[in-house]
Amino acid sequence: MDWKIGVENDNDNQVFIKDNWIRNLQEVVIEGPEVEILEKIKKARSKNKDVVRVVEEIKRAKVKEL
Repeated sequence: MDWKIGVENDNDNQVFIKDNWIRNLQEVVIEGPEVEILEKIKKARSKNKDVVRVVEEIKRAKVKEL
């Protein structure tokens, strides 16, 4: 059933993704050029944590300008 008035069977052909399908994606093997991309993503994420930490410290110190 759809929320739209007059539409009763709009979602009949929909497929739901099961939670265990998503968890199984963690087991995907990454090879070749994708390894380098994944390493870059990991480095960027770690830098994001540092930036967030510094910004939070600046806010606590009530710094208005850098």
